[in-house]
Amino acid sequence: MSKAPKEYQPLPGRGLRSEGRIVAFTRTYCRLWLGRDHLLLTDRSGYTETYKRFYYRDIQAVTIRKTNKAAAWNYVTGSFTLLFALWALLVTNLPGRVTLWIIAGCFGLITLVNLWRGPTCVTHIKTAVQTEQLPSWNRLRTARKGMEKLRPQLLQAQGEISAIELRVRLEDLLRRQPQGPAANAI
Repeated sequence: MSKAPKEYQPLPGRGLRSEGRIVAFTRTYCRLWLGRDHLLLTDRSGYTETYKRFYYRDIQAVTIRKTNKAAAWNYVTGSFTLLFALWALLVTNLPGRVTLWIIAGCFGLITLVNLWRGPTCVTHIKTAVQTEQLPSWNRLRTARKGMEKLRPQLLQAQGEISAIELRVRLEDLLRRQPQGPAANAI
């Protein structure tokens, strides 16, 4: 007996959606799944799951914007690594020195892991009705891998526009816009 094909394929990445202004009161774990005709976003918090479907034909844009969050964390944890390492060099008693080297090593390990994971990004998906953040694509490498799997589905559902057709539409749009001082007064 052959197995039926799975309805959903997992896309790379797992993310955490924090709810709350300053302190995250709830932690929601997010995943993206590739369906036959839609993209499924699952939010799991405790014993509840919430699902959102984005049909491929309705998706207008997927934006991936690089952020400096990883670089900022690397700066902070690297500074603490350096601070504790220098402090360990100044301490004369052995237990204090070992403790400070362990703390410096922990901060150094956090810095290395963050460097290995790569730059961070913020990803949004836009439809005519809403714009939704995709927390599971919070690293640039993960978002690019996910887009490689999503792009063929979008092209199959929506078709592809050629560069020539895009240029013609842009020129037509520019031709329709009013010219002169009256256009600037608006």
